[in-house]
Amino acid sequence: MSDVLHYYRGRVALHAILEGLGAGPGDEIVVQSYTCAAVVEPLLRLGVRPVFADISRETFTIDPEGLPALITPRTRAVVVQHTFGIPAPMTAILAAGRAAGVPIVEDCAHMTAGTVTPGGSVASFWSFEWGKPVVAGVGGTAVVHDPGLAAEMRARYARYTPPPPAREAVMAAEYLAYRVAAGTGVLWRLRALYRQLAGLGMVTGSYSPDPMNSPEYGWRMSRGTRWRLPYRIAAGRATVAGRRRVTGRELAYVPHRIPVVVGDKQRVLREAARAGLEVGDWFASPVHPLAGDDLAAAGYTAGSCPNAEWAAAHVVTLPVRAGARPADLDHALRQLAGIEATVDA
Repeated sequence: MSDVLHYYRGRVALHAILEGLGAGPGDEIVVQSYTCAAVVEPLLRLGVRPVFADISRETFTIDPEGLPALITPRTRAVVVQHTFGIPAPMTAILAAGRAAGVPIVEDCAHMTAGTVTPGGSVASFWSFEWGKPVVAGVGGTAVVHDPGLAAEMRARYARYTPPPPAREAVMAAEYLAYRVAAGTGVLWRLRALYRQLAGLGMVTGSYSPDPMNSPEYGWRMSRGTRWRLPYRIAAGRATVAGRRRVTGRELAYVPHRIPVVVGDKQRVLREAARAGLEVGDWFASPVHPLAGDDLAAAGYTAGSCPNAEWAAAHVVTLPVRAGARPADLDHALRQLAGIEATVDA
C-alpha cells in the first residue's frame, strides 16, 4: 500500500523523496533533458549533480537505450518524466534500474489518472499548479510505494509546516483569479503577464529566484490547496474518458498536451498569438526556461542531448481541455498548419 504525503510544491515533494533516498553532495541523479527547471532545482539544493539523459523523438520522454551508460556508482536515483502525459517506456527503464540497483522515481506532473506502473517505481510525485492537468492551486504530492522510503519520509514529515498566513492569503487570491480567468477563456492570454508579475515577486511564480535559501522547502501543502484537491481530482477523473478519445481514437493514456513539430517555432508562436490560437512553447530549452549561463549553471552541457535541443527548437503543443472533442483538435491542427504554411512561404 502506498503512502501519500502533501507538500507545498511538486519540487518540494521531489526534494523530500530524494532526501529520503539519502541523496546529497557527491551523488548524481539522472534526469531527462527537455524538462523544467523546477525538476533540477531540488537537486541543486541537495548538492546533487544532475546527469541529463536525452529523449526519444517519438515519446519526448527519456530514451532507455542510453540510460545504462549514464548510471555510475554515484547514481542515487533516476527521475523519469511522463512528458505531456505521454507514458515513458517504464518496462525498459525499470529493467535498467534493477540491473544497476538504482531506484526509479516518476515525475507525474503531466499525468491525470495515476502512475503508469504502480509499484514499479519507489515513488512518484505530482504537481497541481496552474499549467497542470489537475489545478488546485500551488501544491505537490508524493506517492511513496517503497515501505522503507515511506517510513523515512514519514519520519521527516513532522518538521514541515504550513505556509505562513500571508502566503496562504495570496495563494487563495491567485486561485480565485485563476478560476475567473479560466471561466472566461482568457487564461492563456494572461500567462505572459503572470510570468512578468512573478518575476517582480508580486505573485507565486513557477521558479524560485533563490532555491538554496527558499523557505518553501520546509512547507507542507497549503490548507486551501489541501481542501480543494479531492474535488479537483474528482473533476479531472470525470473528463478522462473524453480526453482519451481527443485524437479520434482510444488512447491508452490521457494526454495533457498534443506535441506538434514545426519548422520556425518562434514565428509560428507569434502568428498563432495573433490568430488567437493557444499554442504552448514549453519546453523552450533542454531545462525550460533556462538559457545561456543559467542553463550551464543547472549542469547542462550544450550539445549533450541533441534530441532535447531539437525538440526545444521545433515542438509546440496544443492543450487538451476538459470536454475537448476530436473536431476541436482537428480544427486547431488545421489552423496551425495554415500558420505553418504562411510562415514557410
